[in-house]
Amino acid sequence: MSFKKILAAVTAILAAFSMGQSAFAEQSAAPASKITVTPSEQLGKISPYIYGVNSGADLNAVSAKSIRLGGNRMSAYNWENNMSNAGSDYYHTSDMYLITDIPDEFKRVPGGPALALSSEAQTHNIPYTLLTLQMLGYVTSSKRGRVTEENAAPSDYWVEVRNKKDGELSLEPDKKDGAVYTDEYLNYLFDKLGKSDSETGIRAFALDNEPALWKHTHSLVQHGDLSCAELVEKSKELASVVKEADPGAEVFGPSLFGYSAFDSFAGAPDWQQLKADNGYRWFIDYYLDEMKKAGDSSGKRLLDVLDIHYYTEAKGECGERSCSHYDNDGCIKARLDSVRSLYDGNYRENSWITDTGAEFFPLLPNIKQSIDKYYPGTKLAFTEYNFGGGDHISGAVAEADMLGIFAEYGVYFATIWSFENNQYQLSAINMFTNYDGNGSGFGDTLVKSENSNDNISVYSSTDSENSNTVKIIVTNRSIHDDAPVEISISSENAYENAEVYSLYGDSAEIRAMPAVEKIEGNSFGYVMPPLSVTEFVVKKSSENVQENDGEKASGTKKALPIIAGIAGAGAIAAAAAIFIGKKRK
Repeated sequence: MSFKKILAAVTAILAAFSMGQSAFAEQSAAPASKITVTPSEQLGKISPYIYGVNSGADLNAVSAKSIRLGGNRMSAYNWENNMSNAGSDYYHTSDMYLITDIPDEFKRVPGGPALALSSEAQTHNIPYTLLTLQMLGYVTSSKRGRVTEENAAPSDYWVEVRNKKDGELSLEPDKKDGAVYTDEYLNYLFDKLGKSDSETGIRAFALDNEPALWKHTHSLVQHGDLSCAELVEKSKELASVVKEADPGAEVFGPSLFGYSAFDSFAGAPDWQQLKADNGYRWFIDYYLDEMKKAGDSSGKRLLDVLDIHYYTEAKGECGERSCSHYDNDGCIKARLDSVRSLYDGNYRENSWITDTGAEFFPLLPNIKQSIDKYYPGTKLAFTEYNFGGGDHISGAVAEADMLGIFAEYGVYFATIWSFENNQYQLSAINMFTNYDGNGSGFGDTLVKSENSNDNISVYSSTDSENSNTVKIIVTNRSIHDDAPVEISISSENAYENAEVYSLYGDSAEIRAMPAVEKIEGNSFGYVMPPLSVTEFVVKKSSENVQENDGEKASGTKKALPIIAGIAGAGAIAAAAAIFIGKKRK
């Protein structure tokens, strides 16, 4: 077929496609899923801080809105000399690991990683920084190398952490006085960066990292079980120091590592008695209740954000958790479905959690119930999470669904923990923060979406700074089949056209697709590839914009090339394949 005939055929397809449901039905044998978006029905504000990463992620590959410096290394980090201990992650080795990859200017000064965190955030326009403080009790001294049981704390391999210094705070800490002081650390950071309300200051502080696991990860310091009561006392004391030093800083705690920590603080020795005496459902109830009582007693809120970690435990068809068997449909489906443990009471994942009852699944409604009852106003953070598949499109789809669910349930802060080869997950974040490469992102207000297909998820938003646009993110969880959809905007306003961006296939690149050039009757059709994340940027008609907003109407933005590197007839053919809805195996 000649190029002119190909061009004519595809032009006809695209022209018909823009004319709504009747033309759409002719192109696809499969019935179209109905999606209805109602911009006037606002469901709540979306926190920008759910689009975050942990330090160490490739910040050149993701437009993050929050960043956390945490992990096991931070529990025994000595801010005076930048030494830290790996704990059980690597033979309890004490070394300078935390400053390995930071700029040289921060390696030779106290608090180097925290200063580098602030600098990193400024360089990449990340507005929210979270720094982990030390609550374990001891941090690494100046002695390097593997630490054995015979040198467990207290010994000269460790230095005691004290929350308050009995004396004047110094900007040049005394490295020979046998202790490090948290209030002196904070004072030092404020001098270098400013407080939380400054452009460079640390916005929030976490009360250490995964304390329910200290007896395993940092067994040379935490000898045996940490009780629930001990954790609460440590948390209250450190939170009080932070609030006294910087009342505007937010406090995150208690950094629970996973489901068994949510439930019983990993079988803490005093949990069953506390539960029986007070009627708590799970440890989260107790922690919130105790932190509220402490805050009420002190006259100030001590816990701003409930901090949890969540890595899926769902097993694929192979029997492995979060596997990489991308040639196995059952394994892919397990990843895609596992997000449902957060919100769907009718779903039961294949995991040890389900085997033991899964009493607190779905997770998000149960956490909300606890917050509302025991400490209203407390925000929620997932400071570590990952559903796997970072090197595959299924990971991108799961991540996009995760972020959509965070928005729906009002999660305040979320920072994915990055493993190697996680470009698909980072691209999924970019679908919400930088889909066009120019910093454009999802709106700040979630609006009502209705959808008739269980294989599709829909998240819709408007933006307070631009009321003329509705942004709709649709995930297609079908592994092999295209998803034809009919999208209707239920509004008195008229919408004229839509830009389209998609993440699919064997590339982590977000691709600008051919635009929907003309919307009639506020309805249009589209066919999405299998395993894809697609964003529609739907714009009001120019007449409507002039009438309602008094703004000068702008022309329709032209679509960017569909696939980088494909030109001429190849690009046209690629566009035709996507719009026609050809099966992909």
